[in-house]
Amino acid sequence: MPISELAARRAEAKVRAIVARLATAKHPEALPAHADLFTTIGISLPAALVLLVSLEDEFDISIPDGAFIEARTVAALVALVAAVRQRGLRAREAAPQEMRLGR
Repeated sequence: MPISELAARRAEAKVRAIVARLATAKHPEALPAHADLFTTIGISLPAALVLLVSLEDEFDISIPDGAFIEARTVAALVALVAAVRQRGLRAREAAPQEMRLGR
């Protein structure tokens, strides 16, 4: 089951807010979706590590390091979060009920 349009918009807003906080941008919605996080938006390497952990904490996911490194724009981060969330949902649905219940 794909994530609903409303959930996708909420997720994008959360990603933008996290990026904006780390880039000290006042208006997350004004961040260019396809601008490079490092060269255009100004995310530093230490801030990138905080970004990774913040996204994982916010969405309760584990993002593969290689995929995170390749996601260099807000749009790419939004797509990455959606893909990891979908993969996680499918994995939980396929798990035996005992595992889902924490037994």
